[in-house]
Amino acid sequence: MNHLPSPDVGVKSAASMRISSMAMSEVDAVGKLAKDCGFHVDMVQESARSFAHVWVARLDSESKSPDAFLLAWQAADAMDIIALGTACASRRLGLAKALVTELLQFSVNNQMRHLLLEVRSSNTVAIQLYQAFGFQAGRIREAYYSEPTEDGIEMSCAVDNLVCAKSAADARNLETRV
Repeated sequence: MNHLPSPDVGVKSAASMRISSMAMSEVDAVGKLAKDCGFHVDMVQESARSFAHVWVARLDSESKSPDAFLLAWQAADAMDIIALGTACASRRLGLAKALVTELLQFSVNNQMRHLLLEVRSSNTVAIQLYQAFGFQAGRIREAYYSEPTEDGIEMSCAVDNLVCAKSAADARNLETRV
């Protein structure tokens, strides 16, 4: 397994952070978190899809409820980030960075070649996070999002891209990883 540094996007508090795959017992909590973050995803349905992968993050490894989640779909040699959300009280503490790092490590380990996503054009924090991992902006998808209506930006990263690959390999080096 590769062990390379992640991008410098700052983890403010990670002493007891834990990243894991979503357990069936967490489906309802992750579904509520997704809804609270503005996503319209059915986590029961997602958990039944063979191509769906859901990771959860907790600031405190003893916490019963996840503070953040990442949902990605696997198709052939690509991973598509469908949703990445963090509870309001847990934002800007490195959970999204840790989840993307986990996804990148999974992608490297499973010989994925491409990572894809769409992001709201106003979500500058997320765009900066993805750019720090080597994602490049692609086309603008006009009125892609609703509630409110907003353009989406397609972003992608080749897993063999140096920045992306370096970022991916750091997952096992996080002190907080279980």
